[in-house]
Amino acid sequence: MSWLKNDLNLKKDAGYLGLSVWQSPGTLYLMWGFLIIFLIGIVFWVAGDSVDPVRLVITEFLVISTMLVIGNILIKTIDKLARVNRSKSEFVSIISHQLKTPLTGVSWEVELFNTKYKDGLTEKQREILKNIEMSNAVISRMVNDLLDVARIDQNNLFTKKEEIDIVSVIRKVIEKNEVLGKDNNIKIKFLVDDNMPKIIGDEKKTEVVLDNLISNAVKYNKRGGEVLIKVSRDAGKATISIRDNGIGIPKEDQAMIFEKFFRSDNAATQEVGGTGLGLFIAKNIIERGGGKIWFHSTEGEGSVFFVALPLV
Repeated sequence: MSWLKNDLNLKKDAGYLGLSVWQSPGTLYLMWGFLIIFLIGIVFWVAGDSVDPVRLVITEFLVISTMLVIGNILIKTIDKLARVNRSKSEFVSIISHQLKTPLTGVSWEVELFNTKYKDGLTEKQREILKNIEMSNAVISRMVNDLLDVARIDQNNLFTKKEEIDIVSVIRKVIEKNEVLGKDNNIKIKFLVDDNMPKIIGDEKKTEVVLDNLISNAVKYNKRGGEVLIKVSRDAGKATISIRDNGIGIPKEDQAMIFEKFFRSDNAATQEVGGTGLGLFIAKNIIERGGGKIWFHSTEGEGSVFFVALPLV
C-alpha cells in the first residue's frame, strides 16, 4: 500500500495543487489496471479453457505492477514540479522585495529635488526629473505586480475589509492617468450617481485594480478617443464601468484575457509596454474581496470592463 502513502504524503506536502487520493495519478493508473484485469477476466470467462490460467495470472501481476510503478513515478514527478513551482514563486518574491529598496530611494531623491531645490532647477533639469519619476513609477508598478503574483501563487494575497469612498478613489486614479491621456489627446469622463454610498473592500488594492483598468483604457485607445467611467448602485453593489473606443479584444483571445502573462496579439503590436499580469491580479483581488469583474469587447470598436463591489 505504499502508493496510498505516497498519495497522502503528496496531498500533505503539495496540498495547494488540490490533489486528493482519488484524483492522483497513482490511483488513476491503478483503476486502469483493474479495468484491464477485468477485461482479461471477461476474455478468460468467454474463452473457457482456451486461455492458459497461469499466463493470465502472470499477465494480471505484470499489469498491476506496471501501473503501480508508473503511478508512483508520476506522483514523485508532480511532487518535484510542485516544489519547483513553490521555489520559483519564492524567488520572484525575494527579487521583487530587493528591487523595491533602490526604487524607493530614487523616488525620495526625486521628491527632494522637486521640493528643496526646485527654485534652482532649470527647465531642462525639471524635465529630466519628470522623466525619471515616470520611469521609476513604471518599474515600481511592475515590481508590485510581480510581488502580487507571487502572493497569489503562494495563496498569501490577503485583502482588508474596510469602508471605502469609491468616488474619491476613482477621482484619484483618473488624476494619475490624465497626463497619459493628454499625450494622446484622450479625454477621461466620469459620471456617478448622486449620494453614492461607501463600499466594503481593501482601499489600496481596489486602487490598484482601477488604476490597471483605467490605464489600459487609455493606453489601448485610439488617438483622440474617450474613456467613460460610470459608477452606479444596484442590488447592494456598486458597479463601476470603464468604457473605451480603442482597439478592442479579438474574440479568440477573450477567454484567456484574465490568465497570467497573457496579452492579446493586437495589444502586443501597439508598442505599449505591459506584462500581461494586470488583469490576472485584478480578477484575484476583486473576487477575494467578494466582488465580480467581467467585460464586453469588440475588436476595432473598444471594450467595457465592469467591476461590482459590495456596498456598506
